[in-house]
Amino acid sequence: MRTCCIFTHTKNPLRPVDVVTIFYLMVINILIIIFRENLPQYQWFLAVHFLIIGLIVLITVVRWCSQSKLLKFIHYWYPYVLFGLFFEEIHYTVFMIFPGWFDHIPIKIDYALFGVHPTVWLEQFSNVWLNDYLQFAYTFYLILLPVLGGALYRRGDWQGFDRLMLSAAITYYLCYIIFILFPIEGPYHTLQHLQRVELEGWIFTDLINFIEKHGRVHGGALPSTHVAASLVVLICAYKYHRKIYYAILPIVLSLFVATVYGRYHYVTDVITGLGMGWIGCWLGHKLYSFWERRIGQFEISDGKSQIDRQLISRSRFGHTSSEASAGD
Repeated sequence: MRTCCIFTHTKNPLRPVDVVTIFYLMVINILIIIFRENLPQYQWFLAVHFLIIGLIVLITVVRWCSQSKLLKFIHYWYPYVLFGLFFEEIHYTVFMIFPGWFDHIPIKIDYALFGVHPTVWLEQFSNVWLNDYLQFAYTFYLILLPVLGGALYRRGDWQGFDRLMLSAAITYYLCYIIFILFPIEGPYHTLQHLQRVELEGWIFTDLINFIEKHGRVHGGALPSTHVAASLVVLICAYKYHRKIYYAILPIVLSLFVATVYGRYHYVTDVITGLGMGWIGCWLGHKLYSFWERRIGQFEISDGKSQIDRQLISRSRFGHTSSEASAGD
């Protein structure tokens, strides 16, 4: 007998990712108020942030009283939309605290580690096939989260979906705060005068060049959110959907290389991005486990009892043999 998705053992309708998102917006609002003299029309940013907080609360409360599939979809997927909007906001808030770039620091670190500028050194391997493949890998980042999230959502694995979205949110929000505290524009701007080879390719090279020309956010290079978020998806795919994990593994590894090869990031950005991705997953796991113990599981998967979900959770995080079948 098919059961409806219902709330169970919950003391409030908020999911962990809702709380983390609201907390992030409050932190940014506090920074805006403190450094408002450095941010023109700061009132608009505050107003939009409070509006978003209000909408999050409204969505969760309305969903608390409804079984609407549309509301459920919005509640689960709105963080993905906000990740992009908040990143675009960095273009305006990057100098809110400090008035200049700190690129000289990662440039010196990279040069001390390798004795060369990695983005310049890698241009010797340039060819149209390699260029286009790595640009494809770099662009694939845009659909990584929807691919895994969509598979978990379609399967009704709400716990896996929630852990994925929570870990991604923590990772993104930590990166965005660092962007403001430590403004870095990246080698695309700072080392362009040293490059002697144009990266030529085909469809994916043209696509990424179009995106970079019309949608590039100036700032937000360290840590690399491409690397950090991709690592989060990779780790969660390993836990919750092995088939997707093995499918995306070579692309994600190529993406890590593409961030430097394509001149978007310093190697330092990649290293810190890997660190932020791991921290995001670790904090996401800790927070979600705490939430389950103190608040209760948000909802039951269709056709599965609470006991079934607990057994699945224990098998996953107890590293039993059932983990290997997570992609079935």
